Amino acid sequence: MYAESNMCEMAGGTIFTGKHVGEMQMGAWGSSLYANDTTSDVRDTYMEFLKDQMSNHEAYSKTLKLFRDYVNDPDEAPLFWYALADTQWQVGRLTPEVKENALEWIKKGGGLRLWEESKTGSSGWQKTLDKLHERLKTEQRKEKKISKRIEQNLWNIGDVYAYQFHTEESAKYEAFGKYMLLQKIDAYPHSSDTDLVMCVHVFDKLFDKIPDVDDLTRSRLLPFGFPNYSQDLRMNSRLVLLKKRDYPEAYLTFLGNMNIPANTVRKYVYNSDGYWNSIESWSMYFQCWQNVEYETVEEGVFRYVHSEVPHC
Repeated sequence: MYAESNMCEMAGGTIFTGKHVGEMQMGAWGSSLYANDTTSDVRDTYMEFLKDQMSNHEAYSKTLKLFRDYVNDPDEAPLFWYALADTQWQVGRLTPEVKENALEWIKKGGGLRLWEESKTGSSGWQKTLDKLHERLKTEQRKEKKISKRIEQNLWNIGDVYAYQFHTEESAKYEAFGKYMLLQKIDAYPHSSDTDLVMCVHVFDKLFDKIPDVDDLTRSRLLPFGFPNYSQDLRMNSRLVLLKKRDYPEAYLTFLGNMNIPANTVRKYVYNSDGYWNSIESWSMYFQCWQNVEYETVEEGVFRYVHSEVPHC
């Protein structure tokens, strides 16, 4: 969860990024409130508890317990209380205890010592503290409704779903109203500190109506990529559904569970376009791979056959 500690060169100069606290490390890349590992971790953790539909008391108690080592450290403690106070204020749940601790640390200049190695960071951090002090003194916001966290690893391995394309984006690729079939083959972390997300592959065939699972026996897999980009093909993708609208249940139909094809690539290799949170975007690949051949070089290794390559 915690980033490496080092010195980073940025456009504005050298930013101090570190101290060790037992097994923890604090890194900073700027002087804004959440431009460091500690405050961003506290904010994100507390918000995840609220997204799990916990009460404010329970979310606060669990966050406090999880970061107890921070609270007992004179350098990390102010950052903990700043982040929690600001986040609670933003969602209309600021408690007297959290507010009092944050204001007390602001009064003592908590956190300024971490900027001793920076020429300009301390002044920027002081401005951040002044703004936080002013904000915490204002009237409490109305309690904000927190949407339930979307489960990102829903299906069982082997589950097959039919997905109906239904937006203008898919219409551009002549896929509107048609169905594709996708299958969960594994689960992988979205990043080092998040829950597992689904890894899926897609069968390279579009259907005019919801098909049967038996229709997959003669369908090849759809590559995630373009023929004219790389000869080695990526045959699966992580599916990261961050919001409810990214998981359109009205357009997903469960067809059953089936064995995963023997030559399926199970191992996921991360790259910059290594995940998708919009299934609609996959419609472009169906058009790109029409009449373009690829071959299985060995088990789990696919390459396209050099032929007339469409412009995608």
